[in-house]
Amino acid sequence: MRRGTGSLYRRVQSVRFLLGRDRRAVLAFLRATYPVALSWHARVALVARFVGTTNHVRTYHTQAELLRVADRILRLAGRPGLTVVEAGSGKGGSTAKLSLVTRLAGGRLLVFDSFRGIPPNDEVHRNLWGRRVVFRAGAFRGRLPAVRRTVARFGAPEVCEFRKGWFADTMPALDTPIDVALLDVDLLSSTRTCLVHLVPRLRPGGAVFTQDGHLEAVVGLLRDERFWRDEVGVEPPRIRGLGRRKLLEISPA
Repeated sequence: MRRGTGSLYRRVQSVRFLLGRDRRAVLAFLRATYPVALSWHARVALVARFVGTTNHVRTYHTQAELLRVADRILRLAGRPGLTVVEAGSGKGGSTAKLSLVTRLAGGRLLVFDSFRGIPPNDEVHRNLWGRRVVFRAGAFRGRLPAVRRTVARFGAPEVCEFRKGWFADTMPALDTPIDVALLDVDLLSSTRTCLVHLVPRLRPGGAVFTQDGHLEAVVGLLRDERFWRDEVGVEPPRIRGLGRRKLLEISPA
């Protein structure tokens, strides 16, 4: 393929760029088998759009992390009523990426966020490397109109529904089964609220991912069997990467 022959060349170059940093995740995505037809060209195009979004919007994840979530969504592609949940959209970069994958899978994306940033709190955290972490009120704020514009430019707005408000107010109103959820909520209190309302609604084969596995308090909560049994009402689930990774995958036992 000659340089400058079209958009496919640029997309391949984007994937080659990623291979140095996220090689394993990209190759796994390109080789995976899904229940819907997804050509190599379409997969390269999706990864390239992920890169393009990151180049224009402040995000708080790696491409490898989002590809892990994308893989789980696509493995459920075609399921009637497929529902993906995002809790914590930030500036909208992750929302745009999730919307593209959700559209490919034939589902809908429910986006929960205050659109006012982190709520007031007195939480003080340590990460897994011993560093002190404080999440100040208003941090990571992305106003809803700005997030909508980001999704319109880089994603698939037609599959998105936005649920504005604090999680404690909006999550209890969720009244539908879900298939995949991605949490990037930072606070222990927000993590607890989201898990209590999302995990019991997971359908078979589904998973909840959290981007907050680097926080000691979140790890402690996820290891607490009483939390799962008494507050969530389920047996302690399988959690991939607990105590080792930032992105954790929670699957029903």
